[in-house]
Amino acid sequence: MNKKSTNSILGLCFIAILAGVFICNLFTSDKTFSEEENRVLQEKPQLTLHSYIEGRYEKKLESYVNDQFLARNAFIKVKTASDVTCGKLESNGVYRCKDNYLMESIAEPTEHWMKNTVASLNQFKRQHKKLNMYFLLAPNAANILEERLPVTVKMADQNQYMDQFYKEVKDCGIQPIDIRKILRKHNDEESQLYYRTDHHWTTDGAFLAYKKVVSAMKLKDNVEYKRYVVKNDFRGTLASKSGFTNGKNDPLTIYMPNKDKDYRNSVIYYADTKTKTTEFYQLENLDTKDAYTVFGGSNHPLYTIKTPTASDRRLLLVKDSYANSMIPFLAQNFREIIVVDPRYFYDDIDDIMKAEGVTDVMFLYNANTFFNDNSLEMMITA
Repeated sequence: MNKKSTNSILGLCFIAILAGVFICNLFTSDKTFSEEENRVLQEKPQLTLHSYIEGRYEKKLESYVNDQFLARNAFIKVKTASDVTCGKLESNGVYRCKDNYLMESIAEPTEHWMKNTVASLNQFKRQHKKLNMYFLLAPNAANILEERLPVTVKMADQNQYMDQFYKEVKDCGIQPIDIRKILRKHNDEESQLYYRTDHHWTTDGAFLAYKKVVSAMKLKDNVEYKRYVVKNDFRGTLASKSGFTNGKNDPLTIYMPNKDKDYRNSVIYYADTKTKTTEFYQLENLDTKDAYTVFGGSNHPLYTIKTPTASDRRLLLVKDSYANSMIPFLAQNFREIIVVDPRYFYDDIDDIMKAEGVTDVMFLYNANTFFNDNSLEMMITA
């Protein structure tokens, strides 16, 4: 067989493989959620004239193809193994850092996003002038643990974006709760504020942030807690997303209250599953793929926490999954907490606030998730 024939056969084989993958993708059901990355996957976007002109359709279509590609996770692992062999520090937006940390890159909000989000918050505050509103934007590991980044890696300046956002929301009448100073103060070898293999902060980091919330919102802090390690081999979303197999597993801790005269048991009701419990920690989830769901389970659109406190304050907590490990501490300060995750919530938030008699509102997000998401804007302007 001559060279020309060989090249023709190889070309046809390549085309056949691409065609096969394309056909399989067409007939394979789309996935809505990635357990490995703990995030919602892009669904097939709807083509409209408006979205096409603004360029949003092309961006979502590209994300859709990347998220729904056949055997995507297997290809990521193969590519990562090759990258590690070649000494590469980055994979799928995750960096190998000092002290066995994996850190995701810093998200950069667009001017369009900043303008629309701030305008939505301003409108929301004007509609609920009598309510106290607070915004806690949690910095990510690559911000607080910057000294652990590889010397050749330069991240975007998250502090610049956070400072701008905090200034804007303060002008709207929403009080920022800036926790960066307290996290940096306790950033030492004895304190692990972020997981090495996951994008969340640890319970220790959440508890430090809670102390700042107590001060800002004028809450009581009478309950004492004891720290317990409930899992020693936790590997989180960044390890799965990047495919990096080296590094150190994480301890996963919970804080159990001293149930003395100052402690009140809470009743938690999950509206989506119609289940009720008095336990904040779902210990059975420690043996699942995403052990972080020990903190309240999976992401719920809405649930309520009722506690017979002396205070009659009722909190609307609008959040992402960073809030999950702080919620058990907050519960001791409010008669009721209505927990809403705008990424999955599609009802009228104003109706719920009125029905539940909300007195306070707190937004709690990590900066990377928040700067890449417009679900809050859609929820409060619907």
